[in-house]
Amino acid sequence: MLPSIDAGNGRIKIAVPDSTGNPKLLMTLSGQPFFTSVAYFEKGGSIIIGSEAENAALADPQRAVFDWKREMGTDKILYTDDDGKTYIPPDILAIFLGECKNIIESKTGHVANDVVILIPANYNDKQKQQTMDAAARVGINVELLAHEPTSAALGNEIHKKRNCRALVYDFGAGTFDVSIVQSAGNMFEVIATGGEPQLGSRDFNRRATDKVLDEFEAKFNYRPTPDEHPVFCQNLAQQVEQLKISLSAQKQFHLAVTCRGDLLKMTITREQFESWIKDLVEKTIQRTEVTVKEAKLEWFDIDEIYAVGGGSMTPLVIQMLEQASSKKVSQRCEAHSAAALGGVIAGRLEYQRKGKAYNIGDVTLPPPDFYMREILSRSIGIVVLDQNDREICWEMLAKNTRIPSIQTRTFKMSDAHQTQVFIKVLDGEHGAEVDECVELGNFELTNLPPRPDLISRVEITFHLDANGMLIATARDIVSGKTAELKIAYKDKVEAA
Repeated sequence: MLPSIDAGNGRIKIAVPDSTGNPKLLMTLSGQPFFTSVAYFEKGGSIIIGSEAENAALADPQRAVFDWKREMGTDKILYTDDDGKTYIPPDILAIFLGECKNIIESKTGHVANDVVILIPANYNDKQKQQTMDAAARVGINVELLAHEPTSAALGNEIHKKRNCRALVYDFGAGTFDVSIVQSAGNMFEVIATGGEPQLGSRDFNRRATDKVLDEFEAKFNYRPTPDEHPVFCQNLAQQVEQLKISLSAQKQFHLAVTCRGDLLKMTITREQFESWIKDLVEKTIQRTEVTVKEAKLEWFDIDEIYAVGGGSMTPLVIQMLEQASSKKVSQRCEAHSAAALGGVIAGRLEYQRKGKAYNIGDVTLPPPDFYMREILSRSIGIVVLDQNDREICWEMLAKNTRIPSIQTRTFKMSDAHQTQVFIKVLDGEHGAEVDECVELGNFELTNLPPRPDLISRVEITFHLDANGMLIATARDIVSGKTAELKIAYKDKVEAA
């Protein structure tokens, strides 16, 4: 058995295979299909999560952590407890994954050693590594880091169509992803992907919150802030979240908030809310259209559209997506559960790829009758010097490269008689300046035999595994010395 964990910025869902291998959602210990991605640090050291944490945050919001996922890949301190212990994003994720492990083992009776964890398609290497580190901290081995939109397509059973091209519009609470996938014969593959890592449906909340605060300030001549009025702001945040959900089904919402005895009542209509967020939705549509073009396709080439993630349940999103595509959005699978369900199928495919037996209890299931191919969502390369001695990114693996993949290129030294080379690995587009890229790591070749000429001698190999994790190696052709990715950077290499 290989469970699937969809660790979203707003909700955490778990899916497991049934006795025949088909995915099903696993209820939490309280009987819910998910728990909210909120952690609350109680006085005394206990940590609670989910709806209980949300309720506790109403009284003391400064002890709660929300919206952690966008900070993955960084060491930003999200919370400092009473003993001075700090928590960075993978620490918060580890808390949630520990609860997932507990739920899986309690509900299934099986030890949760290996799992599939879903991640945004646009995660970089640092974000992936922090995800795997968080899992390892609670005794979980990540068998596969599955991309959320790809898993959502599997959850919508595109693989059963055998001849279908679909666009997956994945608008989560914290991030936006879009992928184009196709199923042909016994092959399911991703052909293009894109997204906006700093855009999610929680941005709808921020817009609505700002509008309410504008109204409050206009009426009472002061603007409540989280530092000075934390309970008010937390109460407002909860009402705004309910506003967003309610306006998906009804035409208006009645909001009431009180600060220092001043009461603000507002009736917010769906039309008004949509006017606040329209430009954010337009940004996702524009990114979607760019991805269609990058795949060298037109809208008429797309057979089905799957809208998944909590943000896609906003009526304006569906309306604008259908207007842009001139197609109806599929209602095949519930938007919140598609990715988690598809993660179970992705895990079974990963076992097939590795030649491992897929067991449900004492029964070994036959491998699926189709195969899957993923792609790299971001270009990665190394720092080189261009003809003007500017540091730029030299692309080693281009965006949309199939995973797994290996690429080797040879470079020359930047200076005569050079005896060491420091290689910086970047997440960035070909030709982009270094400050426009994200550094993923660096490593070095040292004690190289000097030469007066600048021959091509530094052989760089990028190996991308099934999880999209990168192993970078370097070999000096002259001496045969080799090195792998490790921290250290001083000099540069120059494109041959």
